[in-house]
Amino acid sequence: KGMTDILIRRKPNEDQKEYLDGIKQSSESLLVIINDILDISKIEAGKAELEQEAFSVNELVNNVHTIMQFKAEEKGLELLKDIPSEILTVRGDATRLRQILLNLIGNAIKFTEKGLVTTSVKSEQAGEILNLHFTVSDTGIGIDKNKMGKIFESFEQAYNDTSRKFGGTGLGLSISKKLVELHNGKIWVESEKGKGSQFHFMIPYALAETK
Repeated sequence: KGMTDILIRRKPNEDQKEYLDGIKQSSESLLVIINDILDISKIEAGKAELEQEAFSVNELVNNVHTIMQFKAEEKGLELLKDIPSEILTVRGDATRLRQILLNLIGNAIKFTEKGLVTTSVKSEQAGEILNLHFTVSDTGIGIDKNKMGKIFESFEQAYNDTSRKFGGTGLGLSISKKLVELHNGKIWVESEKGKGSQFHFMIPYALAETK
């Protein structure tokens, strides 16, 4: 994949560029599948351990938005965020939180043709614990009420033609659910077919001193 990226940067002929773009897209799809399968295997084997480092939630959300901005712009979508103005510094696994947000925001962009995708964060302090409530909402295709129960299961997608139309393994939400539960949190969805979805998750974090 890296070598293909280098070749694309070296201004190949148009017909060569077409083939290189094909390799690039295929390798990116394979990389998603490999990463998802490795992740789900590690979590189910009980080998996934959480780091305990101090990090800024605001910084992390801003970073995720920077990464996803291009994907949103490609589809003509607005990517918004609503996060507290005060700096929220907690102790925990920043990489895993980033992974959950990238999964949920990536899904929201994938299943939304027009409108917006919004990430909001609310916090509630209880002693030394900061309960964080994240919501990723979209104006996309939505999910039928009778399909909502199965979307967090491994290799499951709400509709049979989802993989063909949108790509993906059907593992993203299952991984997100397992990671949230690894944090002693909970995840759920509210949705209306044709009107959009709101994915919520809550994680309790230990407060850390502001950097």
